[in-house]
Amino acid sequence: MNRSFISKSLALIIGVICISIAYNHNKNVIYETNGSIYGTYWKLISTDYISDNLRKDIKEELLRIDNIASNYNNFSELSLINNAQIHKRLKISKELYEILLFAEQLNKISMGYYDVTVGLTVSKNGFGPPIDLNQTFIHKSIDRFKLLDGYYLIKYDNFLFDLSSIAKGYAVDKIHDLLITKGIKNFLFDIGGELIINGSKHKQNWKIGIQNPLKNINSPIIEIEAKNYLSVATSGEYRNYKINSDGKIVTHTVNPIINEHINNDVLSVSVTSYSSNMKADAWATALNALGPELGLSIANEHEISVIYIIKLKDEIIFKKSNWWIF
Repeated sequence: MNRSFISKSLALIIGVICISIAYNHNKNVIYETNGSIYGTYWKLISTDYISDNLRKDIKEELLRIDNIASNYNNFSELSLINNAQIHKRLKISKELYEILLFAEQLNKISMGYYDVTVGLTVSKNGFGPPIDLNQTFIHKSIDRFKLLDGYYLIKYDNFLFDLSSIAKGYAVDKIHDLLITKGIKNFLFDIGGELIINGSKHKQNWKIGIQNPLKNINSPIIEIEAKNYLSVATSGEYRNYKINSDGKIVTHTVNPIINEHINNDVLSVSVTSYSSNMKADAWATALNALGPELGLSIANEHEISVIYIIKLKDEIIFKKSNWWIF
């Protein structure tokens, strides 16, 4: 056996080993990128390669939506509408129209417990952008506002829109669409706990953890496994609350019926959807405001998959709609 044959054979073996190592590495590799937006984080995890250009596209899309729906951005479309005169016919974007249209549909379904015109109460209690508390606000009209054909809006009262319960979910949907158009098929995208999965994690289910509300560290109390497509959104008071001057807890979710922040034993409400994160996001807030008894009744009627995590004395209990399958 000559030396040349041995060298070639050795090179072939090494090449096969390198290819095998690279193949097994690619079978398990996970790419991740993240950033900050809307006062929270965003994160993309994918088995597909995430380029710098894709990360740039994601950031630009998130900022574009911020310029539409943020009430913290003084120059956003929403802020301009909040500062506009009442009874004036206002031209709005197709996207803002779509957000408000679903918000109004859910307002009716939830018997008024979901309301995106409670921004004044939200800000007064320190959960929204600073406002002039000496300014006079009126919120008496039953209609509040009206959407007109051609993407127009009329405000009937001098209220403040607050889309924090729906805009993050809308942004998650838009990033999902962006990733698909860019050829990214297998991913998990998350904005502050509102998340969407698509495809698989190397042909395995994605695993999504619902936070244990009684833990200060990331510790899932429920684990959801899914692939192909699923949206998950959670509303809860266990971290987002304040203590007022009387020493009482003030939660961030408003009960629009009495125009006060909710006060019950619900720690968190999680909704899953096979169609839209925007819808899951808004429904989670609506069902949180409704409470478990009325909320589960409405969820069952409208085929909504939801789980309530409730603290009763020293134990945690779960209440699920008939459509919760996890």
